[in-house]
Amino acid sequence: MATILVVDDHALFRLGVSTALQNAGKGYVVVGSVGSVRECYEFLETHEPPDLLLLDIILPDGSGEDIARHVRKEYPEVRILVLSAESSDEVLLNLVEAEVHGFVAKDELLDELLVGVEYILSGERFFGKKTDELLKELYSDRCRRERAHAEALFSDREREVIKFCCEGFPTKVISDKLGISPRTVDAHKANIFSKLGISNTVELVRYALKHRLVKIS
Repeated sequence: MATILVVDDHALFRLGVSTALQNAGKGYVVVGSVGSVRECYEFLETHEPPDLLLLDIILPDGSGEDIARHVRKEYPEVRILVLSAESSDEVLLNLVEAEVHGFVAKDELLDELLVGVEYILSGERFFGKKTDELLKELYSDRCRRERAHAEALFSDREREVIKFCCEGFPTKVISDKLGISPRTVDAHKANIFSKLGISNTVELVRYALKHRLVKIS
């Protein structure tokens, strides 16, 4: 038996989905059906967390993305499948970053939803073939744009300093490699930290790796 909480602001839609899930012959039990962010949080606070949260994006008092982030933090054992008509590029990327386990568009057939539910409850992720291919393109494009933006922030010399910092070299070694004084290296590092709003090399390494400014072999 797997328990499911349905969150959608349309009562008839919730009823239809709940009926379809419970008639699927998979032992699914819809333990709750709510129509807002507030009702979702109230249910989670007063009931056993469900195995699966079936979640819409647009709700009358907030966003399903906010619910997803909250649930991933407070109830990490709960699997999340987004079922929504909202499938813009930005929404899909935000959902991936919120670490949801799957997405099914509302205009898909019921079979697609049932497959998604089964996959996610078995520990897999499910975005469907069309959405999965789109996400790969979107993510690749975003990475390229973020890297270009990050590179534009820094001078050639600053990028060299970033590279050597990420490789673990101390200031004296960096100064020798670049043929500049340790004081100049420290000045470059201070400028880099100021531009990024960070205060140490560990944060710089995280930023550089996230935005693919360097590759550590």
